Amino acid sequence: MNRSDEAANLTASLGGVPYVAPFIATKEIVEPEDKDKLLNSKIYQWFIFTSQASVAAFHQKMLTYHLGVEAFQVKMAAVGSKTASALEKIGFTIDFMPTTFSADVFIKEFPRVAAPEDTCLYFRGNLAKNTITEGLVNSVDEWTVYETVMLEDNVEMVKELLTSGKSCSVVFTSPSSVNAFHQTIGKDLGYNSFTVCAIGHITKNHLKSLGVTVQVMPKTYTLTEVVNALAQWKG
Repeated sequence: MNRSDEAANLTASLGGVPYVAPFIATKEIVEPEDKDKLLNSKIYQWFIFTSQASVAAFHQKMLTYHLGVEAFQVKMAAVGSKTASALEKIGFTIDFMPTTFSADVFIKEFPRVAAPEDTCLYFRGNLAKNTITEGLVNSVDEWTVYETVMLEDNVEMVKELLTSGKSCSVVFTSPSSVNAFHQTIGKDLGYNSFTVCAIGHITKNHLKSLGVTVQVMPKTYTLTEVVNALAQWKG
């Protein structure tokens, strides 16, 4: 069961009506030099993953070139319990996870476990910020393993829901999801006709930069926790 299904089931169990309507999707970036990058990645002391999408793309490359977990004698750093879980399902052991699931907290806490001379490979998406690369004293190389693409299939359905007069809540999982929604719906419809929920302070701050007030943000940055927080907020 993926994280959307978990959150949808929880929503239904709490009496809500869940709609899973992503406005973005992730897609592995495949390049001719992938095999060499994969083989050369063994030289690093640390691998850094900040999303399930980066783990999935890396795992696909492992499968493509027939490399198992035992080929990588490196330490694993994961931002978020879902990211960590995705790595563990492949067979990796997590060596570090920050107390708050965001890159800005990661760069503050990572030096507690990593020596300054430790080399790192950061598996990222094409829209990721440079927080980790620029924020660590370590030598950090990047490998952009996936890209974020917009999905327009759900736009009309979501528009109809938000203009139906029903009580609605919208969960934003990342700044990318905010941008996709804002471009297709938010800038015209506004954000006052529904409850705005954000996963993570980075997402919340991005909404705030657009003049949007966030009503619900969970302490733990996961989909299931935002559902619990929303239920508590609604009473």
